[in-house]
Amino acid sequence: MKFTFIHSLEELGTDLRVGVSLNNGKEIYYITGIDADNPDRLVPMSFTCSSGVAMGDLIGPVEHIDNIPDPKEIISSIEETYSEIKSLVLSVDSIDDPIDKVKIINTILLISERLFTSKVGSTENRNLLALPLIVEVISGIIKSGSKYNFKKSDKILASLKKYQKSLSYFAEEVMFYEKNSDPAIALSKIDWNKIPSFSYSGQTTLMLNSPYSEPKYVESFLPETFDDLISYLCSRYVQFSHFQCCSNCRRYFAFATDSKIKNCPRVIETARYSKDIGKTCFDVGRLRSHVRGLYSDETQVLYQRNYKATFARKKKGQVSEDHFAAWSEVARAMRDLCLAGEISYDELEKWFKDNYLRE
Repeated sequence: MKFTFIHSLEELGTDLRVGVSLNNGKEIYYITGIDADNPDRLVPMSFTCSSGVAMGDLIGPVEHIDNIPDPKEIISSIEETYSEIKSLVLSVDSIDDPIDKVKIINTILLISERLFTSKVGSTENRNLLALPLIVEVISGIIKSGSKYNFKKSDKILASLKKYQKSLSYFAEEVMFYEKNSDPAIALSKIDWNKIPSFSYSGQTTLMLNSPYSEPKYVESFLPETFDDLISYLCSRYVQFSHFQCCSNCRRYFAFATDSKIKNCPRVIETARYSKDIGKTCFDVGRLRSHVRGLYSDETQVLYQRNYKATFARKKKGQVSEDHFAAWSEVARAMRDLCLAGEISYDELEKWFKDNYLRE
């Protein structure tokens, strides 16, 4: 779903928050507010993604992939959108009149759409863990108009940066199926200070699950804070899901069964091959895997082992960022040549030995 422009503040209500519902492999993030005339909650907008994709979008790819934003670029895009919204609000002399508030909110919705909506068209949204940041600003404008001070939204932005690192650790050390077949057991072996808390406050209720063909009521969680939303998601994942790292875009997603899923349902927006744009990673990856066993053969294992070792040396300062970027680009090209049968496995192994990167 895309953002829907509003005609009056009554459509949103007051006390705006972002709730979430997890059901049948989907996550619904919805904006909710309190109706001024009665205690019922309004749900003016909802947004959908597959399970674990919102968290995977914030974490970013586990290795560099052309045309896929890395973790720094993800935070940068959120910051740029937030900064533009903040500048817009601060540039207006007065937004205390309801009509002025509606105009500003609609402009914020228009600016924000680029964060959450695919460029090539998709029923699924992206970057949905950044939704509470935008909703907090809108809520602040409804309550305080020109007097809104951005303190709460600034705090959410800081939390997004903080959680990007801790959620990456959580995904890799607790949820990643190839490393841990049982997340609950993995939890007993890790440093709990490195993952988000599992304690949260909020309201669990029922929500009409309208995005599906036969609407029904499903369990829904309305957090008190952004931290509560993260804690709720983590606790639910540990109970009911596994994570996989997509073979195509190298971002995390969740699945609920002990299956051998290798590719996520994200829509490809930019790609090396134009024919892949608009398809999902699942469709593209399944075809490539069928043709040449791309992510299960010895060639990929050899590449991953050398990539991770070189990346580790870069993190220790033994390899510069520029040299690592250049090396990794050639390494991927050599891997692809081997997978295509243009060079042998032994030739690829020799290339890695001859091009051992260390400064």
